[in-house]
Amino acid sequence: MRRRVCPRCLEPLTTPVWRDATGVPQRPPVERRTRWQKLLDPLRMEPAPLPTPKDAAGAAAANVAPTCPNGHRLPPDYLDRPTVVVGLVGLTGASKSTYLTVLVDLLHEGALAPLGISVEMDEESAARFDDHRYRLMVQKRQLPLTLPLLGEGSSPEPFMLVLRGAGRGGTERAVNLVFFDASGEQLYRSEDMGQYGRFLYAATSLLVILSPGVFPRLRHLADAGEESIGLARHTQMVVNLANLLRTARNVHPDSHLADVSTAVVLSKADKLRSVPDFPADVLRDTDLAARPLASWFEDVRRNSSRLVDFLELSGGSNLLTAVLNRLPRPTVHAVSATGVDAKDGGYPEISPVGCLDPLLVLLARHGVVSEEGLDPEETGSALRGEWSG
Repeated sequence: MRRRVCPRCLEPLTTPVWRDATGVPQRPPVERRTRWQKLLDPLRMEPAPLPTPKDAAGAAAANVAPTCPNGHRLPPDYLDRPTVVVGLVGLTGASKSTYLTVLVDLLHEGALAPLGISVEMDEESAARFDDHRYRLMVQKRQLPLTLPLLGEGSSPEPFMLVLRGAGRGGTERAVNLVFFDASGEQLYRSEDMGQYGRFLYAATSLLVILSPGVFPRLRHLADAGEESIGLARHTQMVVNLANLLRTARNVHPDSHLADVSTAVVLSKADKLRSVPDFPADVLRDTDLAARPLASWFEDVRRNSSRLVDFLELSGGSNLLTAVLNRLPRPTVHAVSATGVDAKDGGYPEISPVGCLDPLLVLLARHGVVSEEGLDPEETGSALRGEWSG
């Protein structure tokens, strides 16, 4: 059985709790059961079956909806789809929120359409996203820093999307795609990660955001305040993240994590165009209509190695050693969410470059799109059967 979690509080879901509009638990409408079925119920080893479409129709008529044990209403048909939880990790000023806003906007504009994939967003998420998008994409103003969480064990409000496409047999397949973006102040110390980064316990994919200004040879590119953070803190963040991922799954600190994948995003890469040794051609957009996805993934593999070499020469050996040896299946990507540097709290224009590549890799790792050309030796994850089987 697929592991399901509430997209808001990340509480594991076995059998949903059904509640009415006032939040009072209710029994969902179900078919009348025979005495023999009732007699066998105590002998069941599996959890109770999930509601059928008939149950859902009756529940809708009675204004009853499935919720998690903590009372959060689940998006429509959420339990019918596998879920990919993507956690954004990076320290303050790394441009996590800016990158996520631009990425979600690209998805809504049809970036995955050449692959036959459409994108929808949960209503509650859409309302919050519209605020972010209007400030960044329309007003061209910098987004405010993500506020720290105050309650222990709490999680940031996610952006919940649904990807729909055709499977191998031509039947429609759908996947929940849930993004979590937390405050960088609470993603450094291991205690804070454990208390406020609960989404990391459920994450199946990671977007680790690094700003070029944290590397010693690139400090002249740092934004105000970045010089004080230093490379050592980023290295510690990666080590603590790797430890938390394994602790959450109750495995040895050096164990391989087959169910998690990582894309390392070198943000604000437009600043690097003036750096002599920077391989400028790695900062480019992916035109899925122009070339097959496998061809782009071959470029991703080569460019990732070139970026690693560049960052090692820029003084990032310790950080890269932690990334490559401790994080599961990492690739490195050059990204610019805005295309230009901010001035006086705003941008002269918004011209994102390279934002789609990291997500494409994560989707391929989980079988949502073909991973041909990315890792020939990989055989794909459990979700491949859900999407393309």
